[in-house]
Amino acid sequence: MFQFHHVGVGTTDFEGAIKAYEALGYKTCIVVDDPGLCVRVALLRASTGPLVEIVSPLGSDHPLKSLIARKVLPSPYHTCYSTADIVIGRERLFELGYMPLDDIRPAVAFDGARIAYQYHPAIGLLELVENPPAL
Repeated sequence: MFQFHHVGVGTTDFEGAIKAYEALGYKTCIVVDDPGLCVRVALLRASTGPLVEIVSPLGSDHPLKSLIARKVLPSPYHTCYSTADIVIGRERLFELGYMPLDDIRPAVAFDGARIAYQYHPAIGLLELVENPPAL
């Protein structure tokens, strides 16, 4: 039902983060601004392994505010799993103790594929993405 898709890395130095991952052999697949989520996103791929998603604030009302305030960025802050049906996926995660944090919504970085975030007290933030496009 779930397949590991990417790790999300939050930063306030968007270009610096991209350059650091490119120096490790990653290639930038996409860079977009997502005004609906109020973030700038880059997706990077290495020859093997999952994608890395760089996420940086775009404006003042963004989801990274609390992480910046607590000085925990830059760092990985979420894992993402793809699913064929986000509604069923969220229900299954809820049964497993993951609390929904927001509504299901489209994400520009994934060509409008729907995403949602859930939280588990033992592992933290998890993102679901429904049928993401291949990169």
